[in-house]
Amino acid sequence: MLIQNSLDLARFIKDLGAPPYVTVDTEFISEKTYYPQLCLIQLAYGSHAAVIDPLSGLDLEPLIKFLRNPQIIKVFHAAEQDLAILWNNFSFSPTPVFDTQIAAMVCGFGDQVSYGHLVKIFTSTRLDKSAQIMDWSQRPLLDRHIEYALADVSNLGIVYERLYEEIHKRNRAGWIDEEMRELSDPGRFGFNLETQMSKLKMKKLSRRGLATLRELIIWREERAKTQDIPRGWVLKDLALRDLVFNQPKNLEELGRIRSIGGNSRGQIGQEIIQCIRTSKALPLAECPPFEEARSENESNENAVVLLRALLKHVCEKNKVAPRMVATRADLEEMTMGVPTRVARGWRFELFGDLAQKLLSGMIALALVDGEIEIVKIK
Repeated sequence: MLIQNSLDLARFIKDLGAPPYVTVDTEFISEKTYYPQLCLIQLAYGSHAAVIDPLSGLDLEPLIKFLRNPQIIKVFHAAEQDLAILWNNFSFSPTPVFDTQIAAMVCGFGDQVSYGHLVKIFTSTRLDKSAQIMDWSQRPLLDRHIEYALADVSNLGIVYERLYEEIHKRNRAGWIDEEMRELSDPGRFGFNLETQMSKLKMKKLSRRGLATLRELIIWREERAKTQDIPRGWVLKDLALRDLVFNQPKNLEELGRIRSIGGNSRGQIGQEIIQCIRTSKALPLAECPPFEEARSENESNENAVVLLRALLKHVCEKNKVAPRMVATRADLEEMTMGVPTRVARGWRFELFGDLAQKLLSGMIALALVDGEIEIVKIK
């Protein structure tokens, strides 16, 4: 069912009533704008399923009111982008939510398992993904595109119900509640300077270099937002790295940096040089501080190897995806004494406590009949 007018949407929401849960998905395009352009919203519960077209100018208020209902669980697969799009478009984050990808990882179905794989496991249905790369902003929508969009939510209910049973069978509802609260936190959806800086993975920068990086990232973000274009269209990450390491003093020096290209000329070039000059003029006390544990200490590779072995052992024993518990970056930071997500909640109970004991020499790993076992050190 395709909904492109306000009357049909209001009727559909009324027919849904107040179900215990609803499956939700969105289709969008993100290649040409700062914020992804929302093109479709799909909803389903039981025999009720619809593809809602926000580009048709209909009044979406009944839908927003429905999604705000705290008594209805909103079920997504790989929800982060969908939640960010809802936040950017409607300034709210639906709660409670349930992400079937995270739930599948908690239940040991693998790292970042796909929706199609879960549908095949639980329904023996193979999804048609041929429309996956289409431009969802194009109208009119073809029947096969509508069917594709509906399939993304019509099968999700079965996946949710099966995973819900698995989670409660394994007494891991608390794990999921912890993950879902974090997932739907609106603080995740906005621009985060620290996250953008860490994504560039520029290690061992001076405080002055960090200041330049900070100025350029903030400038790029504001320009991308103002022009409503992807940040990479303003300046690619490679160009940011080259600017931080070369620190051009003027437009002539800027033009010699290959990755900058045509950006060395005109207003953009002048703004780049101004960012660099601003960072150089800052008092050192106002430059970003070193991340001491990361900048002064190197991770202990031998310790990382042991932690990876312990993680693999614990996750196999408990049937949970290792990536759900800790990434390699988490393990590296643990060897440097940096607080990580493994130091709290269910991750600590499952793995973090053992990891700390391993690093402090309270336990060891032994090979017994070809299998790893944990040995207490007296």
